[in-house]
Amino acid sequence: MKMINHGMVEKYILARAQQNFAKRREKLGAITTQQGAVARQAEVRRICTELTESPPERGPLNIKRIQTLERDGFNIEILSFQSLPGVIVTANLYIPQDRPTPPAVVCIPGQWPEGKARGDFQRLGRLLARRGIAALMFDLIGQGERLEFYDSTLRRSWVGKNVQDEWAHLANPMVLTGRHLGSWLAWDAMRALDVLVEHGAMDAKRLGVSSAMGSESLGLLVCCHDQRVRAAALVADLFENDSLGGDVHQNFFDSIPHGLAPLDLLVPFAPKPLLLSYCVDKPAASRDATLAELRHWYGLLGNSDAVSAATTDGAPPMAKESLARARVSDFFARSFGLPEERKRELETPPEPAETLYATETGQVSNSLNTVSVFSFHKKASRPLPPPLEVPRDESAAQALQAEVRERFMPYLRLRTPATPVASQIESHSNAWGYMVEKGRLEIEDGLFVPYSLSLLPDAESSGSRRAAKTVLALHERGIAGVSNQAPWMTGFFAANVNVVAIDVSGIGETRLQAAQETRLQSRETNEAAYDALLCGPESQWARRALNAGLSLFGMRVFSVLRTLAYLRTRSEVSAQDISIVGVGRGGLWGLFAAALDRDVSRVALLRSLATYKCLIEHRRHNHHFSLYLPGCLREFDLPHVAACVAPRPLTLINSVNQRKDRCEAVVLKQDYALTQSIYKVCGAPAKFQIAHADSAPETFDAVKMAIGAGE
Repeated sequence: MKMINHGMVEKYILARAQQNFAKRREKLGAITTQQGAVARQAEVRRICTELTESPPERGPLNIKRIQTLERDGFNIEILSFQSLPGVIVTANLYIPQDRPTPPAVVCIPGQWPEGKARGDFQRLGRLLARRGIAALMFDLIGQGERLEFYDSTLRRSWVGKNVQDEWAHLANPMVLTGRHLGSWLAWDAMRALDVLVEHGAMDAKRLGVSSAMGSESLGLLVCCHDQRVRAAALVADLFENDSLGGDVHQNFFDSIPHGLAPLDLLVPFAPKPLLLSYCVDKPAASRDATLAELRHWYGLLGNSDAVSAATTDGAPPMAKESLARARVSDFFARSFGLPEERKRELETPPEPAETLYATETGQVSNSLNTVSVFSFHKKASRPLPPPLEVPRDESAAQALQAEVRERFMPYLRLRTPATPVASQIESHSNAWGYMVEKGRLEIEDGLFVPYSLSLLPDAESSGSRRAAKTVLALHERGIAGVSNQAPWMTGFFAANVNVVAIDVSGIGETRLQAAQETRLQSRETNEAAYDALLCGPESQWARRALNAGLSLFGMRVFSVLRTLAYLRTRSEVSAQDISIVGVGRGGLWGLFAAALDRDVSRVALLRSLATYKCLIEHRRHNHHFSLYLPGCLREFDLPHVAACVAPRPLTLINSVNQRKDRCEAVVLKQDYALTQSIYKVCGAPAKFQIAHADSAPETFDAVKMAIGAGE
């Protein structure tokens, strides 16, 4: 497919971010005093809490010591503890022998399937313990003994083979309730600090934290929130101040317009000892800039020498890990005032994972009486969305509709257009009896929407066309998804209906990182396809847009709204009779657009998600992240949006659940009881319909009936 605007949406998001990057640089450049630096520390903590959520209340740790392994110069204590009520964390504590009340470090693992049992991670724990520093290694959610979606038959996660897939599958439903997976992962690390304090044999005034590659953002959050940390050795590969965002747990939605870069999370930590370790070779200029900015803050706070950086540039590949571990060990020893001492790493191989198990089976899910994080979140989110009272009359119904619009509008992050829609016609052809016009609409400066407008033949010999009933077809695959449906197009032609199809932002001809997306989707395995759905380019850019203060979903609704405005300027289109037919994800773009544009005459949604609520109630779900609106369930759900369409005709055809399976009629009636009530109050109970169709002809008949084709 020809890409008329390849990279357009990415550039649009980046341009918005760059405006805020410039504001941040200007603001921080004006801070030149200790007082200003202290104020910035407080501001960063406040913004970080707002964007990620406050830590929960601390409950009992319920530490269970399973066994102790005696080794050369240290012991390994196998234990478990609770980070949240019923949520069990498996851990190994490396304790120096013959060292009373040693300092201690919480070591956050990287995105490794084996978690705390990874060989290089064990070597770090052994080295620290032999150096006189206790080290607590634990399994993060989704790794080691804590797989969230463990399948006993497969003996692995049924989501995928990597930790990132587990995190994405868990994080997406959390987004709907305003939760942040990174905060929950970091909470485990803060509770690990509690374990060291409660243990009694550690020096609670000399606590540190280290992070591995892939867990950089977790170390940042711990350093920002937990003031007990006295020294930190963090991998610095994430610290790009002009970054749009990283992996699932590394995103902080709206952080860029708030002027918050990853590096800023270390400002509250200053001026305590800090070692930045680079595992991936980066340009020296980038590393120097990071170090210079941190030293600026440390200098304002009186200790610029307390921050340092280390790289493994030039070291042989096999020696890089051991070199990094030695530097971390030496850094903590200096920071905690231990005597200078050299300890070689043990040549004995790491322990087998089974030796370090805190569970009988190697998984908390089928070995301990534990609560999964998914279940904990589901229970905590049970009251959402807040119930709305059924209005008593039409006036109250209209007031409720206005309230719902006010609730969901901020989540779309729509911009007010400065100019009318401009069109560029590119070609004309004939198909299915229509005259087909193709072109693109400039809906905002530099933002285009490709369109295909299928017009009925001339009504008069003079060449003028009558204003006809028109359908705006919104397919989740864009124009291609509509133009490939010959039976539909010929059926619409027979019903005397114009048809418009568009590629909303990031779909079809403007799709995000098209070459990479195509490569990911061309893999043969279902697992790879699901990985693309969770972590592919479109999901990545949906998260980056949210970081930049935009919404990819909102940009797509905006594409629909601007297309509707353009259609009403066409003489061939009856401005009073424009219907929306949305398929799959396209149904939700159309639903929100129709809720806002009250001149849309009719709406039909085909195979569209019925509710957001079902996504947080069931462990298995496979809807694209670009549909998610962060925090929306605190305010509304899709049936509330549907109620804003009343009293105009709205038909749900084969609505789907979290697995994209067709919903049962009885379930839909329960979910949409408020919607039906508002239609009844508005005097139009028959205009809200739930339809099921079992074949392609039946489906199209339901669509035609929904939009009044042939009337």
